[in-house]
Amino acid sequence: MTRQGIRGALVVVLPAWVTARLLVGMGWLVAELLADGDKPRALGRGLLAWDGDWYRSLMVHGYDGMPLEGVRFFPGYVFLSRAVDAILPGGQTTALLVVANLGTLLAMVLLYRLVILESADIATARRAVWALALFPPAFVLVWAYSEGPFLAMVVGCLLLLRRERWWEAALLAAGAALVRPTGALLMVPALCAVARPLTTGGGLAGRAAAVVAGPLAAGGYVLWASLHFDEPFAPLTMQRRLRGDPVDPVRRLWEGLGELFGPDALGDGLHIVAVAALLVVLVVLARSWPLRYGAFAGACLVVALAGDNLNSLERYSLNGVPIVLGVATMAGHRRLGGLVPLASGLALVALSAAAWSGSYVP
Repeated sequence: MTRQGIRGALVVVLPAWVTARLLVGMGWLVAELLADGDKPRALGRGLLAWDGDWYRSLMVHGYDGMPLEGVRFFPGYVFLSRAVDAILPGGQTTALLVVANLGTLLAMVLLYRLVILESADIATARRAVWALALFPPAFVLVWAYSEGPFLAMVVGCLLLLRRERWWEAALLAAGAALVRPTGALLMVPALCAVARPLTTGGGLAGRAAAVVAGPLAAGGYVLWASLHFDEPFAPLTMQRRLRGDPVDPVRRLWEGLGELFGPDALGDGLHIVAVAALLVVLVVLARSWPLRYGAFAGACLVVALAGDNLNSLERYSLNGVPIVLGVATMAGHRRLGGLVPLASGLALVALSAAAWSGSYVP
């Protein structure tokens, strides 16, 4: 990308990036106003709420100085934050937040370039950037969470796959899988990319690397953790203890429909409402964009639904970042142009406030 191209992308991206942070700040203010008596622990932790505390502890103590449960957090985000901490003043918290927020900014710039490459439509690219900024669970892109650098690597990988630069795509797929395990699912769009007629030569080895890099990187970390802690599949085991055993996503969705009218309507029932909305967006995505984007977003949603515990489902769906392309397409409809960003922005404020209040698990 040329210097002029970067400057043009930043002109589009920065207002969305800043607006999202202002809206998350509004969510914090709402949570503060609603707090009565003792503050919820999450509210007291600020931008280190929930998983942020785990990442900071991993930066300080490493895996050996943490309970075994800490091994479910893949190491990429911690490694990047340690590198930044060695350069910048401010300590571990500053480093975590810099990596998370600059990673998000980079993801938005790359998303803008990807949409321009696919559609040659600047208006659609702008809508995609705003769709990511205002996506309801995107408050974690402001917090000390790993999604920011993860999405930067995912979108970068998708952009390189589109350009048939296989080895570079493989490198980013491996990096994404070391930040979050869902990076292994980048094999899905890679398979779609190598299966279509190619416009460049590209060696067979490079194409194979783009497909297997994510699973190999994720598997490598799982193998290391299993041997190091003498616990087979340690990261997966710890995650299963938190989210429950894997279940049939279709059956889980069907059971959740019944919870809409039961005592857990404000728990799993609301997650099912979110799934219904995501499925609509996924259909729009599949009909309007190349197969690899819908396939990756759909795979991430299936994995999110495969846990008995649906906590964090909306955030996990954000891992399948092409879902925002479907939102951008819907926002381009004349009747939905104003409604989609308004509803998304309000939901972003509400979910961030609920997460800080402790009533929503991000």
